[in-house]
Amino acid sequence: MKATGSRRRLVEGIIFATILIDFVGFSILIPVLPGYGQQLGASGLEIGLMLALYSLGLVLFLPVWGWISDRVGRRPVLLVCLLGTAASFALLSIAATVHEIYVARALGGFFGASIGTAQAYMTDITDRDDRARGMGIIGGAFGIGFVVGCALGGGLEMLYPGLAFQAAAGITLANFVIAVAFLPESRPPTRGTPDWRLLGRSLIPAPLLVLVTAQDNGRRLFLLLFFLVYLSFASLEAMFALWAVFRFDWSALEVGLFLSMLGVIMGATQLGLIGPLTRRLGEVTLVLAGLAIMAAGLALLPFAGNLAALILVGCAIAIGNGISFPTFTSLFTKVCSAEEAGEALGQSQAMAQTGRTLGALGAGWAFKSLSAGAPFLLSALGMALSLAIFGASLRLLVPETVQPNPSAAGGGWPPTAARRYRAAREDGEEPE
Repeated sequence: MKATGSRRRLVEGIIFATILIDFVGFSILIPVLPGYGQQLGASGLEIGLMLALYSLGLVLFLPVWGWISDRVGRRPVLLVCLLGTAASFALLSIAATVHEIYVARALGGFFGASIGTAQAYMTDITDRDDRARGMGIIGGAFGIGFVVGCALGGGLEMLYPGLAFQAAAGITLANFVIAVAFLPESRPPTRGTPDWRLLGRSLIPAPLLVLVTAQDNGRRLFLLLFFLVYLSFASLEAMFALWAVFRFDWSALEVGLFLSMLGVIMGATQLGLIGPLTRRLGEVTLVLAGLAIMAAGLALLPFAGNLAALILVGCAIAIGNGISFPTFTSLFTKVCSAEEAGEALGQSQAMAQTGRTLGALGAGWAFKSLSAGAPFLLSALGMALSLAIFGASLRLLVPETVQPNPSAAGGGWPPTAARRYRAAREDGEEPE
């Protein structure tokens, strides 16, 4: 299905809201979780586990939901996951023990694993030339979700404990009702007998799948880069609140407001600039520039001695994130066939969440064992390494950058089966 006009804008809006709500579920705890957990007697390790359980749910179940969406359709998966996400927020709002928080976060991670399905839906309704803009819309939802989550966490909890989680549950239910009424199916269910071996493969955690499964080399390297980039970015999400308290003696509200500002910049960049910049500079250039800007910003963050310097560095990190993450995802979709988009994007998000989980744990270790600024310096090195690998591997990751005219006589890169399949589908031909 390639929706057009006002219908497509409505559909994109529903997908945008779905991604936004999922990411609110992650970011809402960043400024408040330490104090919230301590009130219930949680140790530092237990607080870390609360964050890890959500990401672990994404790691384990993103490919599974993607496989299901490739077989039964995107719409049923998104509707079920919206209801489940609402239930996880409701449980979190009434949690009275550490173990109840564990259950709520694990439930949120299980149903939040629909992120890959939402990305596959956007792939279904956009063509190749418009793909970066579609991924920019999703990236904007991540950025705005960061804003909303941090603001709710830093503000509503000061008014009444659990109010932020109740609000998130209500918003999720409202989006479910809208989706039931207006969200069409973007692709027909796969006919024939399902290949249950593929379901078994999707149950293997994405990092192990990358290492032990024979895949296209370009796709394997893309997945490893998803892991490395999110591993590097995780320190900002996990350790900034502690660093800000250590460096500036900030309150949870001040931390939430600053992180919300970064989210606004990320969202504005992805929603307003991705399309024009992609047409002018190309996706590869945006990925390279974004990774470089983020590496520089993370390296300078520990040395920001006042608010003005901190805002300048934070803006650089947010802009780098905003221009690189959605374009990188857009490039990845072009090495995947339409038949496997849900599973492949589920794997990419699982790799990202694995990086986010391990990155948060590593950042916590560096903060405690090395110095308050060490997590960000290590993250800067990770971003620089990602930049170097991506730049050195363009022939493998993006063959079009080497041979821009694959149909030219006497040359051109040999397209993979995935590209041949997608090109035939988009031209209305029967794939070979």
